[in-house]
This record gives sequence, structure tokens and C-alpha cells, in this order.
Amino acid sequence: AEAPTQHTASTGPILYKTKVAVNTQALTGMRGFAVMHVAFNHACTLSDSASFFFPDGPHLHGTCVIGQIQLMGAGSLGFFFLISGFVLVIGYAQIALRPAATCREFAAGSPADFASSSSVVGGGRSGLPVLSAMSFLRSRFARLGPMYYLANLLVVMIGGRLLRNQLEYTPYQIVLMLTCTSTWFFEEPFLVTLWTIPVLFFFYLCFPVLAPWIQRIPPRHVRGIAIAMYGLNIVLYGGGYTLLGYPWTWVRNFPPARLPVFVMGMCCAMQRLHATHARLEGRPSPTESCPTRLGLLGCGCMHPVTGLAICWLGVTLASSLAASACLGGEALRYYNELFLPMLFYEWVYAATDPDQSDSPVVRFFSSRPMVWLGDVSMATYMLHYLVLGVLARFIELSVARGLMRKFVTGGPSWPPYRFGQAMFSGGGSWFVWWTPWPSVLVFVVVGWFFTRFFEVPVGNLLRPARRKAP
Repeated sequence: AEAPTQHTASTGPILYKTKVAVNTQALTGMRGFAVMHVAFNHACTLSDSASFFFPDGPHLHGTCVIGQIQLMGAGSLGFFFLISGFVLVIGYAQIALRPAATCREFAAGSPADFASSSSVVGGGRSGLPVLSAMSFLRSRFARLGPMYYLANLLVVMIGGRLLRNQLEYTPYQIVLMLTCTSTWFFEEPFLVTLWTIPVLFFFYLCFPVLAPWIQRIPPRHVRGIAIAMYGLNIVLYGGGYTLLGYPWTWVRNFPPARLPVFVMGMCCAMQRLHATHARLEGRPSPTESCPTRLGLLGCGCMHPVTGLAICWLGVTLASSLAASACLGGEALRYYNELFLPMLFYEWVYAATDPDQSDSPVVRFFSSRPMVWLGDVSMATYMLHYLVLGVLARFIELSVARGLMRKFVTGGPSWPPYRFGQAMFSGGGSWFVWWTPWPSVLVFVVVGWFFTRFFEVPVGNLLRPARRKAP
């Protein structure tokens, strides 16, 4: 097949028959950084950081403790979903796919039978392969399943001791946990911070259907579709919050409400693939033809990836300071999750741009320590709150009971007022203000241990064997 012309490449879909190299090391480091943001935020909210500013005692503003550090870790959760969509397209959907014609073909897939060529112009389906949904889901289960079930099992084993109360689960809750569908029905896994895993499982079920459709979006329309998904995210998230009210986390945990952010990640990957193929084939890419936008993202004098990092840091710091001053903490968490995904979209796209590889931000996230942190991030995330509870119980802080009641289902219900006021008014002890720093080190060590000796070995056993090329 002839190489696509500039006119065709800019107006119609382009399906590729060959893979290209996309450096995602920086994204691995970003994922590790985002996990540390969430974990450190949880440790800060459970430490007596207010005493650093007010040694004479807590200052309450309604139900809020003034000076209590909140780092807006919830804002980074959408980052996980967007990166997940990106890396799945790079790993599984670079080569043109066609939608399955039957349920059997959807489950088992179908190999390709086309002649070798770099790209196919238009949306033709002849000879294109079908992604095997069962093989794909098995590989994703090998990645997340072992740690998910282990974390829930650890809650059953030690959660009762931390609470000094017997945990009770209904058969309905057990079935939902075992099928990894708790948040689909507005329930929670045994460890509440694992709510992201049922959401990701929902995304994985949708991926084999979405991938061929995403591939057929014309290059010049990919970013427009991503913006439309961003708008849909605002409508679903904001509309769900308006209809359901407090707690807004029920909307946040509902997979269909978060699916648009995952699709944004898929669009971002296709945008990067189109730009990479265009570079290799010596033709212009619609994405790179807007220097004004790139200049704005780079604040006029920096790489866009650096300018976007500064924007994210500024938004997060401003929100954290406002929340610590009791100026709308819950609302700020909600708005960060609602509006930050578009910034993450541009940031992920910029971080994978070869022309920005010498940016200090890309070099930092691509460094060995950050990539290593990203490699152990999944186990670190799944276990960090349980580790906090163990640490609190070990040193006999009364915060342990409140901590586990809030984040372990099946135990006594947590009062409907803020955790901070409950601890202070009840005379309970908190972690001292400097505790979050060593706690993060413990999280990472535990995450490394379970990654090295459980997640990776068990995942290798469960992962489907690679087919040998003929």
C-alpha cells in the first residue's frame, strides 16, 4: 500500500500495521509519583500537623481543624485512569484492529492475514486482527488480581484485631468483592481504598470494544474527541453529584462516571501514535501544527511538559493551602477531580514527546529511582492504608480504631462528622506531625517486598504465554 498523502492523513482515519517505539518511562515515574501523592496525603490527614502551627491546642472552624494538612491526593486519581488508557493502547492497540463479528471471535480473537505495510488509509477491515478479550483480561488479571485479593484477605485477617471488634460481611458484599464489582453497585471492597480496582476492571472490559473505534478517529479529530470526553466527565461527575449529593465519593467510585477519563487516555495515546508515525514518514502531524498552543502550555519559554508541571503544582498547592485553612476542603477535592483530567491529558502527551526528552521534568520522572517507584506503585497503593492502621495500632494510638472504621468495611460504622474533629473531641491521640515522612518510607518498603516476592511471581504464573512468531 502506498504511504498516505498529507490530505488523506489529515481528513480520514489511518490504521497502522506496524508498531513504533513510544518511550513511556516518564509515565511510569509519574504513576509512582501520583501514588506517593495519595499515600502521603493519607498519612498527613492522620497526623497532628495542626499542632505544628498551633502548639496550644486545636483550632476548629466548624467541623474542620485549621492547619490540618490536606494535599489533595484525590486529584491524582484521575491521573491513574488516564495513564492506564494510554499505556493499554500503546501495548495492545497500536496495530489496526477490527471489531469482533461474533461473541466467540470477541472472546478468542482472530489473527491478522494482511501483507506487511506500514499503514492503511481509511477504515478498511479486511485482514485485520481481532483483539482476544480473554487473553487481554487474563493478562490484566495477572497484573492486578493477586494483590487485590491479597489486600482484601489481609483485611479479613488483621482488620478485626485493629478494630478489636469482629468484622461481619454479608454474602452480597462477599460476592461483589470476589467478582471485583463492588463499586458497580455502590458498594465498597473490604478495604475502601481499593475502590479503584473494580473501576479499572470495568475499563478493561470496555477496552476490546473501544480500541477499534478509537483507532478509526481521524488524526485531526482525536483531540476534539478527548475534549468531548472531558466535557462528558464534567456532566456525569457534576450531574451525579447534583442528583445524589453527599457523599460525592459514591459518584467518584462509579465506573461509568469515570470511563470518559480512561477514554481520554486512549485518545492521548492515538494522538501520540499519529505524531510518531508522521515523524517517521516525513509528513506533518495536525497535532504539532499549532505552535501557539505549545507556547502557551510551556508558559512561553519552557517545554510544555515543564509548564504543565508548574501548573499542576500551583493548582495542588493552592488547593492544599485553602483546604488547610478550612476554605472548602471537600469541595476542592471534588473540583480537582472534576477539572484536572484535561491538564493530565496534555501533560501525558508532552511527557512522551521525543522533542521534550531533555526537559528536567521528563528527566526526573525517567530517572531510575522514579521508574523503580512506579514499578512498585501498585502494591504500595493497595497496602498503604492497611500499613497505616498497623503502625497506629502498634504504637497504641487511638487513631487506629477511627482509621480502620473509616476505611475498612464490615466494622462499626463511622460517625458522619469529620475524622479530625472526632479525634480531637474524643481526646484521641494522633500521629505526631513529622510521622508522614517515615511512614512513606515504610509504604515503599512494604510495596517493594510484596511486588518482588508476591505480585511479580504470581503474575508471571497467571499471565498467558506469549505466542512464538512463525
